[in-house]
Formats: sequence, structure tokens, C-alpha cells
Amino acid sequence: MTVCPTLYVADVAEPAQAQNLVARILRVSAALSLRRLFPASGLGPTVERRVREAGAEAILSIWSWEALAASYHIAGVPKFVYYGNPDHLPPQARLRNPELFGIPTASWRDRLWWRWEWVRNERRKQLNIRMMHACEVTANNSVLDAEFYRAHGHARSIYLQNMWPPVKASTPPVSVQDQPGPVKIIGSVGNLGATGNTFALAYLGRELLPRLFERFRDRPVEIHLLGKGTLSPAAAASLGDARVKIRGWVDDIHEEFRSAAMFLVLTNVNPDFLVGNTRILLAWALGTCVVMHENSRLAMPEIQHGVNALLGRTPDELADLIVAASDDHALRQRIGEGGRQTFEIYYRSDIVVPTMMRLVQEMVDRHRAGQGASA
Repeated sequence: MTVCPTLYVADVAEPAQAQNLVARILRVSAALSLRRLFPASGLGPTVERRVREAGAEAILSIWSWEALAASYHIAGVPKFVYYGNPDHLPPQARLRNPELFGIPTASWRDRLWWRWEWVRNERRKQLNIRMMHACEVTANNSVLDAEFYRAHGHARSIYLQNMWPPVKASTPPVSVQDQPGPVKIIGSVGNLGATGNTFALAYLGRELLPRLFERFRDRPVEIHLLGKGTLSPAAAASLGDARVKIRGWVDDIHEEFRSAAMFLVLTNVNPDFLVGNTRILLAWALGTCVVMHENSRLAMPEIQHGVNALLGRTPDELADLIVAASDDHALRQRIGEGGRQTFEIYYRSDIVVPTMMRLVQEMVDRHRAGQGASA
């Protein structure tokens, strides 16, 4: 293995500068170029030189559109891409839901800008597909993403589970009856302004919490939102109840999960944005009971209702599941243990990485066999 010095996309990014009218027109036309939409492609010559100098027999990129853009063009070296969301998916979801993400559409200028951004994102989508087609294997963390690239003609678009490092065994999930304070539910983890979390938190505040608080009545309960970032105004407007605790960054995320009755996952409530959720793996690793929208299993087929998660389709179903789990310590333990076993079988990094390396070796073997046949 050759470790090369770090490269920085900022070193090849095009600087903004004042321009005359002609230059501005040319700049707009260039806005659809690979270099503008994927700036890391500017590192391509440097990356290729390093690959050739190292005598690499394969290129492996992990969770990085930058690595894909900087290496997809390198001929004669098979490429394995371990990927999360296709690059166009978050902008597409935001553009389809402008009110939620604070995208103005009132004036004709607003709508013209919106249309231009839609065109740019469609171009981003096509470029991403083209780059991925230049790679021998695309291994996706979501079944839906694997199907997306397969539907667009990729010969080896496969599903390979996401991963999380092994976690030290935790104490059993807390008994709500033994908690001195309110029932603690983790309602979100991660950047509060991220695409999935914005959908989740708006749904939480607008649809789920009114039903949940009605069921809990005077029973004390708190919904903890963990992570940096800023809520979108639309999501924030529905989360003003004092029982919603916006905590920000926390020092010990493991302890937060261990002290919670359950973890609520709503990032897949909107069909415009269906993705795998890494935080599920953390909850499973810690044996925390997970309640989630049933759309989550479309991306992660290992999710099973009543085995490793409690799945609801509507806000009423989700509220009922949360109340049921709050009242039933044995149920939470069973779901938490089911999640822990699922994590141990499928998602530990020391399970997924060897599988990935085996698939990379198979890719290299096919490449060698092809070279031998053509010799």
C-alpha cells in the first residue's frame, strides 16, 4: 500500500472574480461543466500520476465523490467505488420541497433561479452516472442506490452494507420505570440542517409530536435532538414545545443512547429522499430500541419489524409504537437485542471491510483474466 500526500480540492477550485458581461455569460455556460460541478476532477492529472507511479492494480474510493471525480478517468486500472447517496439526490430533494428548505419561489426571478438550479442538478446527475460507468464496480450502502445505477446501465452495481466500528458492550437499555425523570427519546442525531434531518424534524414537529403528546397526556417525556447545525425555519417553527430539547453537540453520544428509552428515525419519511442511515448502526451496536418510519427498510433490507426495529407507516402508528415501547421494558430489550445481533452479523466494520476486500480482489482477478484473454 502506498500512502500519498493529501490533496486539497480548494487548490484547484476556480476563484470567484469580478467579470464583464461576456465573461459572465461564458461563466454561466461553464456552470454545467464537470470541473464546476465536481471541482475535484481538477485533481485528476495529479491522482493519475500518483497511481501510475505506485504501479497500482486497483483504485478503491470510499464515501467520496471527490475521489470518484479525481480518479474515474484513469484507464487500465480497475476502480471500486464504495458509495453513499448519489450526488444529485440531496439537491433534488431540496428543490422538490422549496418551502421546507427556504428556497424562494415567489417572483419570476426566484422561479428562474429554481429552474436553473434544477437544470444544473440534472447535469450533476448525468455526470455522476457517467463517472460511475467508468468504474468497474459500484458498491452502494443502499439497495435503492444500487438499483438506481443498475437501472442506468451499470453492469456491476451491487449492495454492500454500511459499516460502523465495534462498540464496547453497553449496559441493558434503561427501564423507563426506573428513570427518575421524563421518558427520554432521542429524536435526531447529526447535522440539524441536513436534508434527511430537515425532512425528519419537520415531520416530527408537524405530524408526530402533536399525536405523541396527546397520548402521553401529563406523563413526562422529552425529545432530545443531538448534533450541530441550524434547523431550517420551517422545521424550527414546529419544534417550540419545551419538551423538545435541542442539545447541539454532545460529548458522549454512546452515553446519550444508553440513557435513552429509544431512538427515533424519521429521515426517510419523504419519498423524495430515501437513504441508508448510519446512526441506525450506532443504535443497534449499543442495543438501543429503534422506532422508525417503514420507508427505512427500502434502503436497508436487514430492517425487520418486530425483530430489530418497530416500524410505522403513519404518524398515528409511530406514536402508538413509541407509547407501547415506553410501557414495555421487555419489548425494548427484545428490539434492542435484535438490533445488536443484526449489527454483529451484517454491519461491523470488521465484517464489511473483509467482504469489500474480497470483492476488490475479484474485480482485479477479472481484469487480469481479461488482459490475458486479449494478449
